[in-house]
Amino acid sequence: MFKCEKILFPIAFSRDDEATAPFVLSMARRYQAHVVLLHAIQPAPPVYAGMGGVYPEVFDFEGLREDLLIEVRKFAAAQLPKVDVECVVEIGEPAYTISQYACGAGVGLVAMPTHGYGAFRRALLGSVTAKVLHDSTRPVWTDAHAPEPSHRAHPQPRHIICALDMKPDGRHVVEVAVALANDAGATLELVNVPAETASTAVAEHYMQQLLNDVTQAAQLGIQAAAPLAIPAEAGSGSIADGIRDLALRKRADLVVIGRGAIQKGFGRLHSHAYDIIRECPCPVLSV
Repeated sequence: MFKCEKILFPIAFSRDDEATAPFVLSMARRYQAHVVLLHAIQPAPPVYAGMGGVYPEVFDFEGLREDLLIEVRKFAAAQLPKVDVECVVEIGEPAYTISQYACGAGVGLVAMPTHGYGAFRRALLGSVTAKVLHDSTRPVWTDAHAPEPSHRAHPQPRHIICALDMKPDGRHVVEVAVALANDAGATLELVNVPAETASTAVAEHYMQQLLNDVTQAAQLGIQAAAPLAIPAEAGSGSIADGIRDLALRKRADLVVIGRGAIQKGFGRLHSHAYDIIRECPCPVLSV
């Protein structure tokens, strides 16, 4: 089941935010969700006085906050009409502020653009987005905003791809994908990324059984394509490339992936998640 009663939408007043807004608007209307528009600003380093840093007395933080709140409200009025929106401005390091707010405010989803373009898209995910993906325990929706000329994702998903790697969180990932497909009236396709030991036949059987179990438990009858497995290839980018090519070929509007602990102390991110998010031609929801 996918619960989305509150969506956190951090903005930086960029064109990427405007491109993300239609997707947030669609989700907010579909789930009748409350949207929190958050702008986090990190002040410039303080003026140092001896060993203790101090900000000039003339710097008016509260005045700055009020000015920025006006801009956030303008964004809400222009981009998120007829939606329940709360506007928030916080002073602090953006990624930390976003993750902390999401954790403590009952947020069900964080929606962020990745700020990657062209050649830079392969090397730069966007430092704030990358940190939020690493630190947050909430589902994170990301959009690279670098669509292929032949493909542009629709805010209301019509075809969803769920990418699995036979890890323990697989059932939860499928449950979220099934719920999203049911809520949006979309078709669903499961794809397995290469595992160290499982054959293609074993992976396809695993996914089909998992899909059957989830849909029967939820008493849903969704339109799902037969699961398939991406052949294992050498190279660190092959998994992301395979999912990217599949998303283009199937004209997917959303890819759902798992984001779990790879090692204790190294955060909540599977080893290929960054690559998938960066390379995917459509939005990615990592749970």
